[in-house]
Amino acid sequence: MANNKFFDFLETKMMPVMGKVANQRHLSAVKNGMIGIIPFTILGSMCLILRFPPIDPSKVGANPNFFIKMLLAWKTWADANGDAIMMPFNMTMALLGLFAVIGISYNLAKTYKLNLLSATTLFLMSYLVVAAPATNGALPMGYLDAKGLFTAIIVGLVSVEVLKFMEDRDIKIKMPDGVPPAVANSFASLIPAFVLIIIFYALSLIVQSATGMILPQAIMAMMAPLVGAVDSPIGVFFTVLLCQLLWFAGIHGASTVGAVLTPFLIQNWNLNAELRIAGEAMKYTYTRPMWAFFICLGGSGATLALAFMMLRSKSKQLSSVGKVGILPGLFNINEPIIFGAPLVLNPIMFIPFVFISPILGVLSYFAIDMGLVGRAFATAPWTTPAPIGAFMATMDWRAAVWVVVLFVLSSLMYYPFFKTYEKQLVQQEQEAAAMEAGGEQTVTA
Repeated sequence: MANNKFFDFLETKMMPVMGKVANQRHLSAVKNGMIGIIPFTILGSMCLILRFPPIDPSKVGANPNFFIKMLLAWKTWADANGDAIMMPFNMTMALLGLFAVIGISYNLAKTYKLNLLSATTLFLMSYLVVAAPATNGALPMGYLDAKGLFTAIIVGLVSVEVLKFMEDRDIKIKMPDGVPPAVANSFASLIPAFVLIIIFYALSLIVQSATGMILPQAIMAMMAPLVGAVDSPIGVFFTVLLCQLLWFAGIHGASTVGAVLTPFLIQNWNLNAELRIAGEAMKYTYTRPMWAFFICLGGSGATLALAFMMLRSKSKQLSSVGKVGILPGLFNINEPIIFGAPLVLNPIMFIPFVFISPILGVLSYFAIDMGLVGRAFATAPWTTPAPIGAFMATMDWRAAVWVVVLFVLSSLMYYPFFKTYEKQLVQQEQEAAAMEAGGEQTVTA
C-alpha cells in the first residue's frame, strides 16, 4: 500500500511539476548553452592530454623498457613545445565563460524571437564589461574561462530579459521604410546597447568599489560555500539521487538536474586543469568526467551491468532489450534499457536503479579523495567507453581499473533484483504462451 502511494505520488504530483521545470525556458537556455560549449572543452582537453603525458621522469628506474622510453620521449617533446601545444587550449577552454554567455543568451533570445545577431553581440558586450574590465589598455582573461560561468549565466539571462522588455515596449530607434533591414537593425540596437552597458558597467563599478573585486570574482567568493557543498560526498549522493528519481518517474533526469549542476562540474574540472598547468596539486573531485565515466557507467543508473545480464536472460523480453541496448550502453546511452525493460515506474527495480549510481558516486569520491584514482583535468566525449574516457580525463591508468571495479560492484547490486524481475517476466511469458496455445486448440476443435 505504501509503495503504491509513493508511485502514485511520483506519477501524479512529481512528474507534472518536474516536467514543467525541465521545459522552463531559462533552465533550457542554460542547459543548451552548456551543451554548446562541449566541443571547446573536448578540443582544449586534447591539448592538455598532449601537454601532460602520464609519466613522472623522477620515478623512472635505471633501465626503462621500450614503452617507458616512448613516454619519456613524449614528455621531452611536450616540455619543449608547451606553448605551441597549449595555444588552442587558450582559445577554447580558457574562454569558456565567453562561449557560455553566447550560447545561453542565444538560446533564450531565440525563444523570445529576438533578432539573434544583434542580441548576441549586445550580450557579449555586457559580459565583457563585467568579466574583463580593461586596465592599462589590456583585456584581462582571468575570468573569461570557467571561473566566469556563473557570471555568464546571470548576464546571459538578465540581458535577454532587459532586451525583451525594451522590445515589447518598442523602445528603439525607428528608421524610414526605405532603409535596408541590416541598417535598420543596427540602429534599433543602439538604445538597448546604451541601456545594457549602463546597467552592467554601473554594476561592475559598484561591486569593485564595495568589494575590491570584479563581478565574477565576487560571485565566486559568494558561491564558494555552495560549490563546497556540491563537491562533497553528500553533494554527490543527493544530486545523483535526484537525477535518478526523475529518471524513475520518466523524466530525463540528467537533462533536468544538469541544467543546474553542469556549471559546477565544468568549473571544478576547469579549475583542476588550471592547477595542473601551474604544476600545483589538483583539489576538485566532483567533475563532469566523474559523472560521465564513474557515476553513469553505461548511462544514468549505471545500467551497463544490467545490459550484460539481459543478454543472457531467460526472459524473451529482457533478452531482446539486452540485444538492442548492449551496444549503445557501451557508449553510455541507455534509453533502450530504461524504457525497454522498463525501469521507469518499475517497483522491483526501484532500489537498484535509483540508488546504485549515488552509491558509485560516493565510492568514487572517496577513491579520488584518498588518492587511489587521479583527479580529472581533461575530458572526452561522454559517449566514449568508460575505461577509455576515465583514463583520458585523468591520464591515470588506475581510473580505467576503477571503472572495472565499479562495473563489478554494480553487477553485484543489480543481480538479485534482476533475477526477481526476470522470474516474474518468465512466469508471465509462460502463462501467455499457455493461453495462446489453449486458444489455438479451441479454434482447431
